[in-house]
Amino acid sequence: MAGTWVMLRCQCGRNFGSRSNSNSKCPRCNKKTSLSTIKSFSSSSELRDAVSKANVPDEIISELSSRLESYEKSERSNEGLTSDDIQKILSLAKLPDDSVTLSSVNEAMISLNLKKMNAERLMELLETSSMVLRNPNSSWSVLQ
Repeated sequence: MAGTWVMLRCQCGRNFGSRSNSNSKCPRCNKKTSLSTIKSFSSSSELRDAVSKANVPDEIISELSSRLESYEKSERSNEGLTSDDIQKILSLAKLPDDSVTLSSVNEAMISLNLKKMNAERLMELLETSSMVLRNPNSSWSVLQ
């Protein structure tokens, strides 16, 4: 999803993420007055990685880093579309009844200039991963 994300640190020592324009509270101590902005990010996945690393003890940071790298590799191997790409496509493709069609998904992919796979293949992948459910009227309901 588009927007600016920030990593925040509370005086209690907890690091967490939020949208830059939100009124955030620490998930550990529930305070919002003792927060400091550590860094800004352009994507939620970058923020996720930074928060994960910031809250992990030094003894296991290298193991976490290697696991995150392997996760990102598997995400990129999904024929070139990341989870952020897929979320953008589905957001743009949603019709007023919150369903998507091959036509709306294709138009969203064209508008985002994503040519890594066709709309039919994407919907097959989303269906097999249970992200969408096929409706009887040649449309899909987005589940996640």
